[in-house]
Amino acid sequence: MARDGKVVRPFAFFRAGAQSDSRANRPILAFEDVYKYFRKDQPTLRGVNLVIERGEFCFVTGPSGAGKSTLLQLVYRKHTVDAGRILFAGRDVARLTSGSIPFLRRNLGIVFQDFKVVKHWTVFENVAVALEILDMPPRLVRARVAEALERVGLAGRGDDRTESLSGGEQQRVAIARAIVTEPALILADEPTGNLDPHLAIDILTLFEEIHATGTTVLFATHDHSLIGQRDHRIIALDDGRVLEARTGLRSWPGAADTRPADVRPSVADARPHEGSGLRVVAGSSRSGSSRTG
Repeated sequence: MARDGKVVRPFAFFRAGAQSDSRANRPILAFEDVYKYFRKDQPTLRGVNLVIERGEFCFVTGPSGAGKSTLLQLVYRKHTVDAGRILFAGRDVARLTSGSIPFLRRNLGIVFQDFKVVKHWTVFENVAVALEILDMPPRLVRARVAEALERVGLAGRGDDRTESLSGGEQQRVAIARAIVTEPALILADEPTGNLDPHLAIDILTLFEEIHATGTTVLFATHDHSLIGQRDHRIIALDDGRVLEARTGLRSWPGAADTRPADVRPSVADARPHEGSGLRVVAGSSRSGSSRTG
């Protein structure tokens, strides 16, 4: 919306690097004893307690059906919690009115495995739509889209039809659309799931570059070879519960590590989340589950 020619951003304090009031000192996300059921006898998430600080990069991982996608979907209100609450910069997401949900989502950058780009639109049109719904002036839209495309390595490609791009390039368009509004939080739901390993590393690196500007990133993936490339915080889900490692996959108890002993992370860095008591084995799987990944 616009007033007196100025763009008005609901929840402006959610934007990356915002330090305008006391809310800026709160965690960007807090999950407080969160439960989510898709089947009455089988919670997808059970008693999840997590705090995501501003500026963190976190992998969210676990076997298929463990609840990775559900965790992210609760943040942007595709689903609502059945018990507990999720605080986004101090606000209870579940208590937002239906009219407020679109404004919440405008302050999030969401990237999907299947890109969700409009293939018959141009690259520019796919990215610009995130700003046009804010009634941003056309000249500013053009400038912001050009900047976003440059950041994702697609400078000068705005007039190309999206359907003419490769899968990796289409994912870059989706990432540009996610970052063009300068959100404080990026939710990436298996963003490399449809890409080959080389392209997957390129996309991970791109998210890390975005994170370096102050944006918080939650990157959901089941690809442990990808996670093993980095030492970011890991949030693992299994059977609806959480296990964390603060310094990457190699800090799991019993994980193989070929580095010299004096530079290996301590096993103490891998800790069950408070109240969990769960031992998660990387790469484990379950059959016959109706849970949402």
